[in-house]
Amino acid sequence: MGNQDNLEDVFVAVVRPKNHVSLSSKEYRAKAYEILLIEVPLEGKEKKRKKVLLATKIQANGDTARYILDYVEEMTKPISNNKGFIGKRVVHMKKFHLDGDNEGKEVSLFFVPINVKDNSKPIYNPGSPSFYCLQDIMRVCSETSTHFSSITSKMLLALDKWLAEKHTMPHAIAALFRPAPVDRVKTNVSNPAYTSEGKPSDGDLHMGYTALEIKSKMLSLEKADMCIQNPLYGSDLQYTNRVDKVIINPYFGLGAPDYSKIQIPTREKWQHGSNNVTEEKYGKVEATKLLLEKGNCNPNLLNGQLSSLLHFAAGGGHSEIVQLLLQHPEIDRHIEDQQKRSPLQICEENKQNEWEETVKLLQQANNKPYEKVRIYRMDGSYRSVELKHGNNTSVQQIMEGMRLSKDTQQYFTIWICSENLNLQLKPYHKPLQHLRIWTEIVTDLTVLDPQRENPQLFLRRDVRLPLDIEKKIEDPLSILILFDEARHCLLKGFFPSPDSKLITLASLLLQIIYGNYESKKHKQGFLNEENLKSIVPISKVKSKAHHWTSKILHEYKCFSMSEGVSKEMHHLQRLFLQNCWDIPTYGAAFFTGQVFTKASSSNHKVIRVFVGVNTKGLHLMNMETKVLLISLGYGSFMWQLGHADQYFQIHSLENKMNFIVHTKQAGLIVKLLMKLSGQMTPNDRSLTDKYAYG
Repeated sequence: MGNQDNLEDVFVAVVRPKNHVSLSSKEYRAKAYEILLIEVPLEGKEKKRKKVLLATKIQANGDTARYILDYVEEMTKPISNNKGFIGKRVVHMKKFHLDGDNEGKEVSLFFVPINVKDNSKPIYNPGSPSFYCLQDIMRVCSETSTHFSSITSKMLLALDKWLAEKHTMPHAIAALFRPAPVDRVKTNVSNPAYTSEGKPSDGDLHMGYTALEIKSKMLSLEKADMCIQNPLYGSDLQYTNRVDKVIINPYFGLGAPDYSKIQIPTREKWQHGSNNVTEEKYGKVEATKLLLEKGNCNPNLLNGQLSSLLHFAAGGGHSEIVQLLLQHPEIDRHIEDQQKRSPLQICEENKQNEWEETVKLLQQANNKPYEKVRIYRMDGSYRSVELKHGNNTSVQQIMEGMRLSKDTQQYFTIWICSENLNLQLKPYHKPLQHLRIWTEIVTDLTVLDPQRENPQLFLRRDVRLPLDIEKKIEDPLSILILFDEARHCLLKGFFPSPDSKLITLASLLLQIIYGNYESKKHKQGFLNEENLKSIVPISKVKSKAHHWTSKILHEYKCFSMSEGVSKEMHHLQRLFLQNCWDIPTYGAAFFTGQVFTKASSSNHKVIRVFVGVNTKGLHLMNMETKVLLISLGYGSFMWQLGHADQYFQIHSLENKMNFIVHTKQAGLIVKLLMKLSGQMTPNDRSLTDKYAYG
């Protein structure tokens, strides 16, 4: 290696695609790649291990690329039948500052792409690196994660962002993973006169000449008149060796045309001809109608310049197609392209074909009332919000249309909910598009029949709202919305609590619903089963509520007669919330899953569970009995996402208990755990976030 003082530490990220399709995709998906990592024991803990990137030392002024490629090949021989993986090239990503004892020093990260994953069975060799799905790695990666070394975590986060940026650049990913220059040489012929000295093989020499004789003859003849070097060789620029189209002018070589024979049609004929062309070439009215009605096409799809179908139809002055598009209930009439131009502006600029009629249609459409969508609250009431941008209307735009104060808006957001699946949407999500594909979402995230799930949009508490912030809320409307949701969760059984807590909450609800206690009206028989359903959890109505009636009425009476408590409605609702804040599952987003427990030595019992995640931690509830099985606060447990996002594993640090929850929602659960525990910041948001919890 030369002078030891002239060595520098480098890290190497060896990445391979899982298939060829990902190389041409404009959308970055971490699950389309695998990365090479090696496991090393934690300091002082031989049994616990962490993953690190490949690292080596190189000569500062040497051939960096050659040495790194040789190093990768050597390190991967144990996992490739002693063949080693050949890197295509070496790309310097960036330099990173070291912490701790090496503070002030910098190390470089190099990116080495290799061939697409083949179908050969992976070979595991202890002490050697292994390939891991990049998505699985990124789901548990943060700068404070114990799964990786500190510098590896920083580099993986930077790599994920770097790959996402490359996918937005035309041809960048294809250039990274294309064959190396030397691999693109189809034929290589070596002149035997210039072979290295030594014993020649039988097929090397001809005509009885020795290598030295051939060499001397060629040098004396000077046969080469010109030497041309391909400037693209080794540059990684795109190239093609095929002709896509050849056009030959049939009149070429026939001389100048006789311009006296050219006839210019009258304006009437010219306009008529133009309309024929429009009908033939552009006026695919029936096709457009079929695509919109039968093909279930999104009328607001955009191209690379952010131009929509309405932009193209308006720009070409195709009034019939514009009319069809404007009749679609989800059309965004005000959609803007990359240059912030509306379809109306483009139509007036281009002035093509039936542009005047098209302008009238667009102006009339802009003056029409907008389609509306219902946003429900948890008490069953709703507000109709105008969809000024059709199905392109985002959550943020809907929230603005709810006519809530800015303070109130920050506590709530839009959820899409059906009978068995509830998802909090992100500000940039477009809820109407989620409603359109809800059957696909239900199929992706559950094992339920999607036809039985009817989605609606709700205004609900933001799962990320810190409890400390909620405790400071004084606005009556915000308190009312929070109260309605808390009451709904209580009655559905999502607030598992001691009997004394549930009795107190029931007495408060009686005060809120019926006002002050009246001895003649509120007797023992007053709390029949129907009335009990409005104040106690459904799971308790038949099992315990009848034994509670006297206690509930007693607390109700005492509360009504107490003079030190305000009986104003929003004060009572706030008092109800105060009694809910210490419930472990308050403010949680709930998911569904299964836990397998050992019923006996020969078989397992399946327990269907609700998985609650909030700012406090993780909570498991029995789906049938609504009993809280376990509640873990952040810092007292660790989690790990399983294969293909089909399960996640929990390890409790306090009682050393491990359990696995099987659910198709595992990816969402782990992502939300990372966000609410502070392991993921908004800037770390992955481009692959698809559904919820922004």
